[in-house]
Amino acid sequence: SKTIEFDLEKRRRGMKYAAENATRGWEKTKDYNSAYRYIDGVNAYIQSLDPKDYPLEFKLFNITPTEWTPLKSALVFKQMSLTLAGRNDDIENTNLLYHLGKDDFNFLYPERQSVENPVIPTEKPFAFDTLYGSKQDEKAFFTKPILKSFYENRNKGIGSNSWAVHGSKTASGKPIFCNDPHLSLGLPSIWFEVHIHTPDFNSYGVSFPGFPGIMIGFNEHIAWGETNVGQDVEDTFVIHWANKEKTKYLLDGKEQDVTTRIEEVKVKGGKTILDTIKYTHWGPVYSTSADGAHDLAMRWLCHDEPDTGEYNGFMDAMRCKSYDDYLKATGTYISPAQNFGFASISGDVALRVNGRFPAKYGQDGRFVEHGDNTGNGWQAWIPRDQNPQILNPQRGFISSANQVSADKSYPYYFTGKFERYRNRSVNDKLSQMSEITTDDMKKMQYNAYSQKAADFLTTIRTLVKSGDLTDDEQKHFKTLQDWDYHYKATSEAATLFDIFYKKLSQNTWDEIAELNQNMDINYPEDWRLLEIIQTDPANKYFDVVSTPGKEDAHAIIIKSIKDAVTDFDKRGKDGKSNTWGAYKPLHIYHLTRLPVFSEMDIAADGCPDAINATGYSFGPSWRMIISLEDKVKGYAVYPGGQSGNPSSAFYKNMIETWTKGEYYDLNFVGDIDEIKNKTTQIIQLNPKK
Repeated sequence: SKTIEFDLEKRRRGMKYAAENATRGWEKTKDYNSAYRYIDGVNAYIQSLDPKDYPLEFKLFNITPTEWTPLKSALVFKQMSLTLAGRNDDIENTNLLYHLGKDDFNFLYPERQSVENPVIPTEKPFAFDTLYGSKQDEKAFFTKPILKSFYENRNKGIGSNSWAVHGSKTASGKPIFCNDPHLSLGLPSIWFEVHIHTPDFNSYGVSFPGFPGIMIGFNEHIAWGETNVGQDVEDTFVIHWANKEKTKYLLDGKEQDVTTRIEEVKVKGGKTILDTIKYTHWGPVYSTSADGAHDLAMRWLCHDEPDTGEYNGFMDAMRCKSYDDYLKATGTYISPAQNFGFASISGDVALRVNGRFPAKYGQDGRFVEHGDNTGNGWQAWIPRDQNPQILNPQRGFISSANQVSADKSYPYYFTGKFERYRNRSVNDKLSQMSEITTDDMKKMQYNAYSQKAADFLTTIRTLVKSGDLTDDEQKHFKTLQDWDYHYKATSEAATLFDIFYKKLSQNTWDEIAELNQNMDINYPEDWRLLEIIQTDPANKYFDVVSTPGKEDAHAIIIKSIKDAVTDFDKRGKDGKSNTWGAYKPLHIYHLTRLPVFSEMDIAADGCPDAINATGYSFGPSWRMIISLEDKVKGYAVYPGGQSGNPSSAFYKNMIETWTKGEYYDLNFVGDIDEIKNKTTQIIQLNPKK
């Protein structure tokens, strides 16, 4: 019964609907039988189990494993789509625009920074002979506030790093490929290592349970991996109801009937719940309001029935020998959009922003839109060959860390969630490095330097004047001045800065916080706050509304330092450690959240703004480094273990190694005899018997 609301929320969002559409589309494509062979294998294993052999979780809940189906594989795939491409800020932006006005909204929430490091480096401006789609009329945007009603929270810090350096920058003269996807960590682990050796190919990497193929890995010719693109492919529409029963709505001047979908939720030990979900031209009516004036439907790319064999992309990648092969193998991929990184023993390094995107212009998709006109929706798709991509860039490396995909010359509009700091750290380091080794890459993946902390403290130290702080406060501020901006688990300066920045944000954005009492909003981004401090220190938003005086940036900074010192010292007086690892420990939860099966209170280096992007319960879920020498060498680690059994020695044996920034050599061999002396157990399959 504890999971009822979780289940209902996913159904109202159309997750099962999306999975059903996925299987329907996949079944129409060629080579789909390979997916069924995977499913047959899962079921063969399930059928071989006695109840005593069931995984622990089945015993705890007293349930029996049921037959695996294509729908279940699709649900796994769509859950990853939800994590990586199921988000938008339509409601927040609509509310902010209404309450702040156009000028203030544009001032506080610009989408582009003055200086950016796009995923695809700017070697020449984008220019296409033909553009697709059409500009949307601004009348499409809904211009009233929407009270707090539904939207699920998104995990902050979800993202990834990936880069590949050309042989011209390495000690071996061969490319090195690196990837570390940042996801919510868990036990059993998200990933498990797979080495698939067949007469046709030899491939190694990681997969996740329930879906075939190696998502991030390498073979004897190439290495590949992904980072999240972050572009918004989920738009929100206000439904114009045509009757009070909400069974008809207006679309293009005509009444349309909603279609209904009855979702059956079986509750263990309780009554089955029947939930009626209304579907419109746009998709499911996901959020409802008391007066019906703000009922919102969702247009989500991941609901669409796929017209390609997208599920085969990761399986086909395992067989590739060149970049042309890889482009073709992954050319059917739709969503969640990913930056597909690549390197090969032939010397190529390449990157493509891969996936399907609606062709948009202006600010289409940034705000809630009226749902009474089909013209307000997506009119065309960006052709795959117009997605940003590059092969062997002049700078000698490719990299992506969830920043914007392309520079301002890219003609199509895109909005979404983009990273602003890690990408600078990655690019700055790679630009300065030469004679790079795999050991250099190991150190870099583990790097805990925060560009955000460096940016803020570089500016703030010039603004604090003599006499602004007491002797004790000045002592604490000197701790920040002397800090090297690395979020080491043993650092107290990292904790002090974290507290200071929270106070700075709270003290500056008190007007925005007031709005948050009644509706969903976003705060201006960190980089924008720093820009305003630097260029407009007397801006009205630095004034604290609740005080009689008028504060400026200097006053807010001093107040924030004082507030931070007070909180920092109080922690010490209360007997709490102020080291970063104790202040913000990392937790890797078992899927039941039972502490005995989890790994709690890990003192780990890193923060969301560092290359080693760790947070409350997320972080680098698989660190992989591949040297594309004539005989490919691989190194990797992930925070968990290869077994899902908590009583196994291999359940979480790699967590300590991962926490220390250490790696394992990957036993990538071409002959079974080469690995026999390293095995712990063997399962031999005899399908002909």
